[in-house]
Amino acid sequence: MTAAIHDNYFISGIIPVLNEEKNINRLLEQLNQLGNNAAYEIIVVDGGSHDQTVSVAQKSASVYQLKQANRGAQLHYGAEKSSGDILWFLHSDSRIGSTQNLLEQMQNVLQQEHCSAGFFALSFDSTDFFYRYLAVTSNLRARYLGLIFGDQGLFTTRKAYEKAGGFESIPLMEDWRLSRRLKKLGNFYQIPIPIMTSSRRFKKGKLRTHLKMHKIKLLYLMGMSPEKLAQRYYK
Repeated sequence: MTAAIHDNYFISGIIPVLNEEKNINRLLEQLNQLGNNAAYEIIVVDGGSHDQTVSVAQKSASVYQLKQANRGAQLHYGAEKSSGDILWFLHSDSRIGSTQNLLEQMQNVLQQEHCSAGFFALSFDSTDFFYRYLAVTSNLRARYLGLIFGDQGLFTTRKAYEKAGGFESIPLMEDWRLSRRLKKLGNFYQIPIPIMTSSRRFKKGKLRTHLKMHKIKLLYLMGMSPEKLAQRYYK
């Protein structure tokens, strides 16, 4: 769905999904409350869902379908189909802390000198110390190490996105690779609005999952391909 144009900037929110009928509607409801102070569109790219994700999303967004696609391919395709001057990438289980003047704040961040991308202050849907620790370290990593992961709501200009080579159609590490290239173009700025993500990925054990994620990163740095890493990660 596209809002009326009231500004020189047009923002595209891009969301990859797979079997997210229970989560996607809550995010889309939030995004459709952004108002008309800035022009925007919402694009959902489905990767072959077997539930009602597509029919749910079609009520509130422009939906594209790719059969048996990976997240990198979905993000890449969504960017290709988008019309925005600003590209905003979101996870389907994300929740925005506040939508008031949100799009204008994103524009202001990207207008900062030497800025190549922005991200939100990550939080989790749990007050457990472990998740607060993850949120703090993730925000520091994005700001100082130049690594914005998918659940932090990365946004950038189309110009910077294309100059950085965009998302690659790979099953894992697509956010790592793009953010590293964006970092070479300029600085990252954190927007003072929280974005809450689900802790569901840790349901098999917090420490076990956390260590597994670090192992995946280490193997990637040692040269293992995203395809082989995905086999380990999703096993």
